[in-house]
Amino acid sequence: MHVCSNLRGVEARSTHRERKKQRTRQALIDEAGRLFDQQGYEATTVAQIAEAAGVSPRTFFSYFASKEDVLHDNTAERVEAAVRAIRTYAAEVPAPEALARAVEDMLTDSWTMGLVPGMTGAAVDLPITSPKAAIARSNARLDRLAGALTDAYPATLDRVTAYALVGAALGTISATVAAALTAGCTDKQALDAARTAIRRAVAGVQPDSGR
Repeated sequence: MHVCSNLRGVEARSTHRERKKQRTRQALIDEAGRLFDQQGYEATTVAQIAEAAGVSPRTFFSYFASKEDVLHDNTAERVEAAVRAIRTYAAEVPAPEALARAVEDMLTDSWTMGLVPGMTGAAVDLPITSPKAAIARSNARLDRLAGALTDAYPATLDRVTAYALVGAALGTISATVAAALTAGCTDKQALDAARTAIRRAVAGVQPDSGR
């Protein structure tokens, strides 16, 4: 009984630590979003984000490698969700429709595509402020989704067309969101517009044949 009690105590402390870590992480994300929205991405420093969240810069770096990483905290998770959706839809519809549905699901589940509210504008500006990082991140998404499409449609979709489809979808999101935000739309309005534009974009890239 004594051993069991000790184990329960260890588990309770471990759970408490994990909850505390999650609260700290969320506080950093929330404060970063607020500061980016108030004073702009470039003007905001890691030290300011940490101070606003009530932690040290060192603690910030134990959660994020840079302030850019705060922008894309959930992006990889969203991309993997889209990959799973493509596999599911492949049994029902042709590749362009499967991709459109998967990306729409990604937007619906996380309408900022992994960004917290208030950060979409900063992410749109990122290719200008940090072009190398933005290109690397974009290429990683492109490779992952195009690979998922070719795996799901091996007999009907070639690699070039898969990349064209994914490029059209992702490019449409970026261009539409940028234009909408410039026009004064909210984050939500911008991504609603992107959702509508995705289908138009992929409709223009059709495989030679589809399921």
